[in-house]
Amino acid sequence: MNTIIKALDNIKVRAVELIVRYGLKILLSLIILFVGLKVIKYLIKLLEKFFERSKVDVSLAKFLLSASSLILKILLGIIIMENLEIKSTSLIAVLGATGIGIGMALQGSLANLTGGILILLLRPFKIGDFIEENAFGHEGIVEDIQVFYTTLRTRDNKVITIPNGNLSNSSITNHSTMDIRRVDLTFGVAYEEETARVKKVIRQVIDKHPLIIKEKEPYINISEHGDSSVNFAVLVWCNTKDYLQVKYDLIEQMKIKFDEENVSIPYPHMDVNIVNSN
Repeated sequence: MNTIIKALDNIKVRAVELIVRYGLKILLSLIILFVGLKVIKYLIKLLEKFFERSKVDVSLAKFLLSASSLILKILLGIIIMENLEIKSTSLIAVLGATGIGIGMALQGSLANLTGGILILLLRPFKIGDFIEENAFGHEGIVEDIQVFYTTLRTRDNKVITIPNGNLSNSSITNHSTMDIRRVDLTFGVAYEEETARVKKVIRQVIDKHPLIIKEKEPYINISEHGDSSVNFAVLVWCNTKDYLQVKYDLIEQMKIKFDEENVSIPYPHMDVNIVNSN
């Protein structure tokens, strides 16, 4: 009986020692965690304001803020582990070995991570650009560039999420890089129409459009002798933001002008000859 009582007393003493030793450390670690998260949040806000004043690219700023927050939180975790007398070197070794296995299982995610870093560093496009990518054949305005995925918004307001690994390894056409773009159109007229007259009518439509850049001479010439029409290539320049407006305006206004000037627009047709064998 005395042995049991002594054993219980030893357990109580040991429990008190553990509480005194680790209880304070746990409490201190919680305080460090609370204060540390507040400090990290404050530092990230300061960094965000710095990026805004420095006019750093939005895509790059988001990536740097996210990476900075992650690094600071990892450092905070290491400080807390040291306070709890957890050997960080042993933990890092375990995490490293685990990371190798996870990395092999998540090769696609790592490829997306690498692709995201390349996109943010090389900057083939930025948020707000209209791009066309060949990995999946999508096109749209870049809404966001994350570490693993890039988000596009299509013309009909759909949201498409594309893995950065595929995006960084495919060709990308950026329609927003240059300030001006060329609008390429083709108009077919009947073979009976006079070439000079057709050019004059087309030029009249171009000259009246307010969004076409007049300083850059438009190109109007025959591009093809088609099966049922003479096709005229029409190349004009406009500001990039006005591209679609100019393109569809010209298509509509050219039809109206051709009708006013009686310029014949051919269409495919078939002649059927009936032979009476009797």
